[in-house]
Amino acid sequence: MRLAIDLRPLLEPYESGVTCYTKSMVKELLKKKDLELDLYYQARSRCEAIHSVFPTVRHLPLSNTRFHLRSLFGFPTLPDFYFLQKPDLIWIPDRRPFYKSDIPLVMTLHDRVPEFYRSTLSLKGRLWHSLFPLRRLLQLCSGILVPTFTVGETLRSKLPKEVTYAGARLSKNQEIPERARSLLKAPFFLMISPSDPRKRLHWFFQMAERFPKAHFAVIGLKPKESRFATPRLAGLKKRANIFLYPEVSDEEKSWFLHHARALLALSRYEGFDLPVLEAVKARCPVIMSGISVHHELYKTSAAFVNTLQELEVALYRALEGTVQVPVPRGLYSWAKAADRALFFFLRVLANKNRKSGGHGNGHNHPHNAQGLQPDEHGRNNDDGTETHGTAHHKRNKNVSFNLLK
Repeated sequence: MRLAIDLRPLLEPYESGVTCYTKSMVKELLKKKDLELDLYYQARSRCEAIHSVFPTVRHLPLSNTRFHLRSLFGFPTLPDFYFLQKPDLIWIPDRRPFYKSDIPLVMTLHDRVPEFYRSTLSLKGRLWHSLFPLRRLLQLCSGILVPTFTVGETLRSKLPKEVTYAGARLSKNQEIPERARSLLKAPFFLMISPSDPRKRLHWFFQMAERFPKAHFAVIGLKPKESRFATPRLAGLKKRANIFLYPEVSDEEKSWFLHHARALLALSRYEGFDLPVLEAVKARCPVIMSGISVHHELYKTSAAFVNTLQELEVALYRALEGTVQVPVPRGLYSWAKAADRALFFFLRVLANKNRKSGGHGNGHNHPHNAQGLQPDEHGRNNDDGTETHGTAHHKRNKNVSFNLLK
């Protein structure tokens, strides 16, 4: 099988969950003996960062801006020169527009933030997803990969879907970050988050105000970020017990997770939430919001919180050492995720061969995430929080465990 992988997600200047996913999955797929990979990316200028990670990648010197402008009125046909040898299937590790082609295309859908939490996106992000909504992108696809059933169950598309889950790699080496001596003068809580209201950073800063003798460190929050700033948040960020680290290396992140009293994962919505699994790898306790994806991935013994009062109690427990490391419901690894993705690629090809010119139907597959109604399974309430049906969590628990054991 010849698989072409679009590495455009790696053009992003900052490390994110999507870039981590793309790199990790491609590295695992490169280990497959019977799989021939064609790695490529389209950009006006050569990106040395991509070539340093994947030396065999092909650079197509085409303007993405021009391609996007043309795609506003209809996706153009795939150029004949795009591939040196026609692949059996194309995989795009993120939701991005592509060309029309008779080659099967599989896209990874990481979350439903543009649909459910549109207000948390930047103006540019909102405009982008208005021009290229999910329904348009799915017209190009023959199948969809999703990281969890929480994401898959909100899709009404009849395209075949596969839940792959994700993995986490943590550097074995630790590097002491700046101001570590000051940070360690008191027990510290850690949060890995950009400036995004969905992440509930205001809860984190309010806890710093209520626990003045503890320290609170944030990774990924730029000091001058003002997109969602308020005067109150600006004042809280200047507190002496708050430490901001806009960017850290993998070795520094490992140090933080090994030394933090607990990781706070307070998001209102996530597709997978990689930092929690990274904390599990580091044996770091986690206090997490009680959203669908957290309940799907971790057993009920974890410290779930839904209100500020519950968070405050959980922090007291963490300072006393009674908050535990979350117990995953299955074995989540990049190797297993790549295996599931490869299995799905073969199934998409089989569907194409069996139904020439059609997309097939993946609803009878035992590992398929069904396209259920969003309001019943994980969609937002009017107040922006998620619904959590008992039957929904019970089913997710059983399916995800059986799939991974």
